[in-house]
Amino acid sequence: MKRFTTLFLLSLTAASLIGADPSPALMQHIMKAADKDKDGRLSLEEYKPLDVQARHHGDEHFKAGDTDGDGFIAADELAHALKKQTWFAILSEGIESCFARIAANSDSKLDASEYRKISKMGHHSEQHFKGADANHDGFLDLTEFTTHAEGKLKRVESGVTTRKPKK
Repeated sequence: MKRFTTLFLLSLTAASLIGADPSPALMQHIMKAADKDKDGRLSLEEYKPLDVQARHHGDEHFKAGDTDGDGFIAADELAHALKKQTWFAILSEGIESCFARIAANSDSKLDASEYRKISKMGHHSEQHFKGADANHDGFLDLTEFTTHAEGKLKRVESGVTTRKPKK
């Protein structure tokens, strides 16, 4: 599994360097993790765990992503469906290259204003930034940024689709 993760991250980095669309490996990985009934397409219930805003906008995002209107999101529709997800944008670009691009002052940390450059969460950006700031220092380092980007997919893979509220 560790070897797959390393190869997976390398393919993401390579794709980001050449400015490619989300890598086929990333798309296959997401589809495999989310497609619980293994029919090669996602129902609304299978899609919702991928959508950070599912509680409020999951149905809308699903319908927008279901470009052929068949009631499912197929592999070729998945990237379009996920375009409003910050975690997907980061993984598609490549974690390290995305971090380097938005870390304006090269201090190896992101503040909330730098994070907003990649965030797809609109006015919820601050809330997601604070949730990703594990050590509560007001910045995201590369480890926190990586955990934030990969977290949604890891939770979908493990079957845990919601995070426990922080105390």
